[in-house]
Amino acid sequence: PLYVYYIFKRFMDVFLSFFAGLLSLLIYPFVYLAIKLEDRGPIFIVQERVGKNGRPIKIFKFRSMTTDDKGKWVVKNDPRITKVGSFLRKSRIDELPQLWNVIKGDISLIGPRPELPKFVEIYDKDIPYYGMRHLIKPGLSGWAQIHHKKPPQSVEETKEKLAYDLYYIKHRSIMLDIEIALKTIKTLLSRTGM
Repeated sequence: PLYVYYIFKRFMDVFLSFFAGLLSLLIYPFVYLAIKLEDRGPIFIVQERVGKNGRPIKIFKFRSMTTDDKGKWVVKNDPRITKVGSFLRKSRIDELPQLWNVIKGDISLIGPRPELPKFVEIYDKDIPYYGMRHLIKPGLSGWAQIHHKKPPQSVEETKEKLAYDLYYIKHRSIMLDIEIALKTIKTLLSRTGM
């Protein structure tokens, strides 16, 4: 039954995020030094995203750009991305602070990625059934992330990504979550050359 899945999912979210969060604290001083040595700017950014049932949530990330993206699509070789930020993004280290968002309950480890409110407004108008992705908690990684090499940069690409999100919502299960988690880990290890 679905309620058993949700209980298990929440338990795993808290259990895994707590220990991964503690381990990730070992990396924080190195990220702090790298960001500060490059441009002396702030270490973290806080962004508003759209969560479950369209509720606004605030997520934490290591700063990877010279400025906040202000709701603009990030493009290949984007001049706003710092050298340190480029590494943080490729390795997904920039998203480690979101483990605390998972513990708090705003997001899950697995689910559709939370979007910026500005984009959600556009997609709600231009893409049928877009709002259905907000029926469940967003996640750090998801079915769409393991099938898309880069974030969508147009309404058309977002339509394709939505198809993956809706597939996940319809077929979500413990086994599918485990499959996504394992494929995410494999992708991260391949990006870091391990």
